[in-house]
Amino acid sequence: MGLFSMLVTPQHSYNPRYPAVELILLVLLVSLISFPFGCRCLQLYGDSHIPNGGNATITWELEAGDSPLGMSSKDEVRAYCGEDVQTSGTLDEDDIDRWYIGDVLLGDSSTLPYNGTVNVGPFINMRVRCEVVFWVYNSSGQEEYKPVLPESAHSFVVGSGPNEPMQGHLAMTVDPSQVRLTWVSQPLSNCNPSVWYHKTSDPSNVTRVQAGASTYSAGDMCGDPAVKVNGKFFRDPGTIYTAAMAWLQPSTNYSYWYGTDNCTVNGTSPLQWFMSPKSTAGDATPAARIVGIADMGAWGGSNPPGAEWNSPIPIVMQRIVDLNNQKSIDLVGIFGDLSYANGQGYVWERYFYRLEPAAVRVPFDVAVGNHEYDYTGPPTQFHRDPSGLTHPYQPSWSNLGDGSSHGECAVPVDRRFSMAAPPGSNGVFWYSHNVANVHMVVISTEHELAPGSVQAQWLEQDLAAVNRTTQPWVVIAGHRSLYNNAKYTGGRKDSDLPYQIYGREWLTPLFARHRVNVYMSGHYHNYVRTCPLDVNGDCSKKGGTSYICVGTGGAGLEPDSFSTPSWLGFNLTGHHGFILFETTSDQSAEIHFIDADSGETLDRSVIAQYPHSPVQPSQSKTTTYIIVGAAVGGAVAVICAILVVRSLVRRKRRSLAFRTTQHQYLFGSSDEG
Repeated sequence: MGLFSMLVTPQHSYNPRYPAVELILLVLLVSLISFPFGCRCLQLYGDSHIPNGGNATITWELEAGDSPLGMSSKDEVRAYCGEDVQTSGTLDEDDIDRWYIGDVLLGDSSTLPYNGTVNVGPFINMRVRCEVVFWVYNSSGQEEYKPVLPESAHSFVVGSGPNEPMQGHLAMTVDPSQVRLTWVSQPLSNCNPSVWYHKTSDPSNVTRVQAGASTYSAGDMCGDPAVKVNGKFFRDPGTIYTAAMAWLQPSTNYSYWYGTDNCTVNGTSPLQWFMSPKSTAGDATPAARIVGIADMGAWGGSNPPGAEWNSPIPIVMQRIVDLNNQKSIDLVGIFGDLSYANGQGYVWERYFYRLEPAAVRVPFDVAVGNHEYDYTGPPTQFHRDPSGLTHPYQPSWSNLGDGSSHGECAVPVDRRFSMAAPPGSNGVFWYSHNVANVHMVVISTEHELAPGSVQAQWLEQDLAAVNRTTQPWVVIAGHRSLYNNAKYTGGRKDSDLPYQIYGREWLTPLFARHRVNVYMSGHYHNYVRTCPLDVNGDCSKKGGTSYICVGTGGAGLEPDSFSTPSWLGFNLTGHHGFILFETTSDQSAEIHFIDADSGETLDRSVIAQYPHSPVQPSQSKTTTYIIVGAAVGGAVAVICAILVVRSLVRRKRRSLAFRTTQHQYLFGSSDEG
């Protein structure tokens, strides 16, 4: 009986003729069957659980004599997170994007034993298991990598698993006695996801509010690559839960937690707290403190995965938390270009992980920027636009339409954030609410704002209805700047200039009519503050609209040079940070730019209230020339008319004199007779 018969046929005894040879063959056969990709002795070891935002420490080793794998200093350990990681037996190029998070180059190791320890990550809980896989570099023929599976893979759970409530963030409503909470976890049917809250001073009186649920799919997006279903682009965003904490007393500390408590393990969040909104009515409306920021990103700049954790964004968020602990901030506004996900769903997961430390303490407003909304099609998918347009706003004179949302068309930001909803508002695109003695308005610069447009009509009506007794200050925020002093040397800057020209033409008269105090924006990655400007764009010591660009939230800063126009109040580049707008009275407010690295105030400006009788707009030069020309022409015409009349009068007099003389000559004097 041969070796294979021994393997497949039950035998109680077997006496091999050549035991040593057959033993060697048996070992080789088992090795080939069980480890088709190389030596089975390559192993990865690590923890089975890591905290949310933590690294996976992986030990790997290839013992001496395991040379069938080969060795290279270019070998890598790669990390993946996805639903089907554990059931996959192979990884080919088509599968990589399903899970790919990042990699660590192992470095030079030219001698055996081939081993070491690497840190891979950080990892965010995306409600799926993660796996670390060893990839060997094969330079024979063509350079390529091959995965070593399954023995060299190591899987683990991040955070508390898929039931963990994450990404909590607060938002204001039109009712100052309410604050809305939104969070994410896996679908929890029949588990009554809720928020529990109470006055911090009265923990025995707990109120529970059940949350509503929603989500979105790749089919809701407007184009490539956001519609591609894989780990790099569209991945399941989980279930998005929203609940409103109501009947809040003004300016009171509340404690809360959220999740489920009856059908999951680790189903509730840690205890959090916030200060309820201040009163927005009465004779003495409290002063407001509003933080403004734009152009953040999940990691800053265009850094690849793995480099983001050295970004300034955690520092910016921590500065906001520290400021809130010191002064109790009323609102944080992020005015466009939030995550720079560019169609990559996992970036939104990382972005909310970054946002959460501040967003569970202070309500957030958001505006859409070009990186949230701008898309190009195809036209068959335009109806998916959550703003309700049948086609995107892309005038020929602008650079709108460059597709910088990469097919997202604002679906993720529209579904993940729940903003205030006054009559006529449009989700995250345009809305308003009161913040103490400030009326706060958010507009979309990615939608039409020309007079007569839907958004412009809503804005006019909203501003006309403001009670300037209880809300003497008006702040408007949008993504694109109306004033920026970056020199237009080519590229994007040249194509942005027309928007500033048209934006000023459309909005500055409206701002003047309604005495808007501040316009906050971003888009340019620098800090610019104008002096208070009247409707003609001239600095006004009596008050006007201050235009502020604060695109310093974490994305790569602009390297541009800057001009010094007459309207410039302050200009700063090379610093990440945010502004604090603080009303000190009904007639005075302050604007501070706070540096992220140092926490110091690098710019401070005191602005006066807008005068009750705004300066009327002067005519443009063209109009002035027309008026002057008309006036001169009219004056010439009048002079000519006068000369003609005088000439006619003289003629009449001469004719009358001649006729009189003739009459006298013919008939004599009338005295005679």
